[in-house]
Amino acid sequence: MTRKFDTRLIYGLGALVALAALWAVFLRGDGAAKPGDFTLETSSVERGDVARLVTASGAVRALTTVEVGSQVSGQIIELDADFNSEVKQGDIIARIDPQTFESRVASAQADIASARASLDVQKANIASAEASFAQTEKDYHRVQALYDQDAIAQASLEDAERALAVARAALDVSRAQLRSSQATLSQRQASLQSAQLDLDRTIIRSPIDGVVIERSVDVGQTVAASFSAPILFQIAQNLEDIRIDAAVVESDIGGIDAGDPATFKVDAYPNETFTGMVEQVRLASETLSNVVTYTVVIAAENRSGRLLPGMTANVEITAEKREGVLRLAESAIRFRPPSEGVNVIASNTESNGQPRRGGPSGGARGNPAEAMLVGLELEPERRTRIETAMRAEMEKVRASMGEAGATFDRNGMRARIQSRMDKVLRDNLSRDELAVVQKTVNDRASRRRVDLYQPAGDGTLKTLSVSVGLSDGQNVEILRGAKEGDTFVTRLALAATDK
Repeated sequence: MTRKFDTRLIYGLGALVALAALWAVFLRGDGAAKPGDFTLETSSVERGDVARLVTASGAVRALTTVEVGSQVSGQIIELDADFNSEVKQGDIIARIDPQTFESRVASAQADIASARASLDVQKANIASAEASFAQTEKDYHRVQALYDQDAIAQASLEDAERALAVARAALDVSRAQLRSSQATLSQRQASLQSAQLDLDRTIIRSPIDGVVIERSVDVGQTVAASFSAPILFQIAQNLEDIRIDAAVVESDIGGIDAGDPATFKVDAYPNETFTGMVEQVRLASETLSNVVTYTVVIAAENRSGRLLPGMTANVEITAEKREGVLRLAESAIRFRPPSEGVNVIASNTESNGQPRRGGPSGGARGNPAEAMLVGLELEPERRTRIETAMRAEMEKVRASMGEAGATFDRNGMRARIQSRMDKVLRDNLSRDELAVVQKTVNDRASRRRVDLYQPAGDGTLKTLSVSVGLSDGQNVEILRGAKEGDTFVTRLALAATDK
């Protein structure tokens, strides 16, 4: 029977053994390490690039994917496209049994013929009614003239008027019947157009030039379009340009902007790295298992056609990059000498001979309003107005918090001040200017002061306080406190000894 051991226990025991060996070296003899007991591994400050990489994963998709459906119901009798088929716009890709729709077209054509015949009858009737009315009107005028000459009695005139009224009514009825026949003909023509349109829709055509990436039907299958159009095909318009929808967690999304470079790998080609560029950072968030993510769309070329829709891409986005800056290995930042056995000397000066300064470097210390605007090119009057408004809000919050007395909350005060200052900025700056301010704030937030250790000889280490900024996990940007060529300890290792 095999026994399973906790890997954490194994690693812990290993660490204890190493620590015990190092402790024994440091404490043997007079309690101080001897020069030959250990070796110092160092790294020097150099110029180079430092970038902050954001990792994410997402699915490869075509630039444009069109779902081709059916607007009519029926049985598939022919398929003219299959998976991976290249199609052109207007190409026939499937046919639905047209018999039902052909019969509807024939019925609509017969109805039109009947409506046209009825219309012809009504036209003849109205011609007759118009002729009768014209004759009746002439008779009336003749009787009217005779009556004016006292040649006939009034009763004859009244008879002529009644006859004229009847003829006019008959003409109006004929005209109404003609309009009704015309409307019926228009209705029948519309029904024919609808039936013909449904018949035309039995032929499924490609709406774009592209490649068929999905086929959802087979010959003989019946599709129903009663409530929604069933999807028959998916056609990718262009696989030479692809997109990746990468899910980036909310803690990393702040430093990503359109235009940032990106690289990615897919499992199909594990030894090859592809390049792309951030095209869009979508504003809508998604929450899954209490993790909030945002979709970052990455555009990439796929001239070879090897990247296929649906492939999982592991993406690295260069959110920030500093070129030609002073940098140092991260291991020097993490190094801490043992508490015993190594003589550590604190330094009161930086490597450039200037007195050590506490706190983060970078302009306008003690004036957060001015510091937030340092990256903007504003007119003096506008800058002064914004800074004044921000300082006024700061004083209001401090005054209100001072009135709280014993209930004073420093963290709460900072949060309220930041909220008030953000409102002032939103009211006075454009969207682009706010982005610059956010970048400045992020840059300042990334700065910190750390203690590094320089070898001073005879096993002695000298501490040096430096200000560091952006880190890529391997190297960290040196902002202040060290110069090019300065050497710092990255690791202390036991020296090999002869038994």
